Amino acid sequence: MYLKQFDEFDKICIQCHDSPDADTIGSGFGLYSYFKDLGKEVHLIYSGIHEITKPSLRIMVEQLQIPIEYVEELPECDVLITVDCQYKGGNITEFDAKRVAMVDHHPACGRVDDWCCICSKNGSCATVVWKLLKEMGYDVNEKINVATALYFGLFIDTGHLSEIFYEADKDMRDSLVVDRDILEYMINSNLSREELEIAGEALSNYFYDEEYRFALLRTRPCDPNLLGVISDLVNQVSTIDTCIVYNETSIGYKLSLRSSLSKCEASGLAVAVTKDIGSGGGHTNKAGGFIMKKMFRTAYGTADFETVVRTRLREYLGRMGE
Repeated sequence: MYLKQFDEFDKICIQCHDSPDADTIGSGFGLYSYFKDLGKEVHLIYSGIHEITKPSLRIMVEQLQIPIEYVEELPECDVLITVDCQYKGGNITEFDAKRVAMVDHHPACGRVDDWCCICSKNGSCATVVWKLLKEMGYDVNEKINVATALYFGLFIDTGHLSEIFYEADKDMRDSLVVDRDILEYMINSNLSREELEIAGEALSNYFYDEEYRFALLRTRPCDPNLLGVISDLVNQVSTIDTCIVYNETSIGYKLSLRSSLSKCEASGLAVAVTKDIGSGGGHTNKAGGFIMKKMFRTAYGTADFETVVRTRLREYLGRMGE
């Protein structure tokens, strides 16, 4: 029983990845509620350069009463648990902690020990948390806000439930009792009008490589979650096999990657594009990455960013086609 080992700790901090999405928030909220009911002192936090602005996530936090805090320093705690991400994984602000544990559904990218619960054969981290809570006899259906948050995490991370392949995901989907009104409110509040304009601009000015059938799109500064929305749409175009949607931040470039090629997983593409200049990873069809400006300039000087990314894409896709 993975969660049993945390009984010895009185102060627990649960950290979502930077630029939180529905899955990391829902997963963190599930663990927060469990530990809070045990009488622990618990903090649910996130950090990074972006605070939550996405309409659906603001509704999620407000309507489901999720006590998530934006922090720049780690609250005092005995143990730090990262959710939907891995410590030093590249998409989470690294805080020094006495003890670090991890709960995630992405492939392991570093150490794995008894403090790590990494289940890559689940469509969402929310599913992993649901299984852990169920193992402890904790019925989330007695807390409809928690159940709704977990469901929404699964819903978003599996393409509105269209990419559910594992039994645990199906079991959670079918067993949760959710607030349908709030769920529909969140589902139908995915974009602001400004984000619609940003998406429209990006979709109207994209680069397409006919030989390797990939698309590259740049957006102006926006909530990183919008990059995923745009890349999901681009990935549905019949003549586009892989795509990258990115934008520039003060310290680097945030990337969202998609692939519909069985021989070219999005996770491998993310690693190849960011190798030695950043970090990246994810799943078969969806992945993310970040390229640091400092590392990029060290490696390429004044070279054009898009030109370098296109070259790396061509080289990787060329190797995959051999």
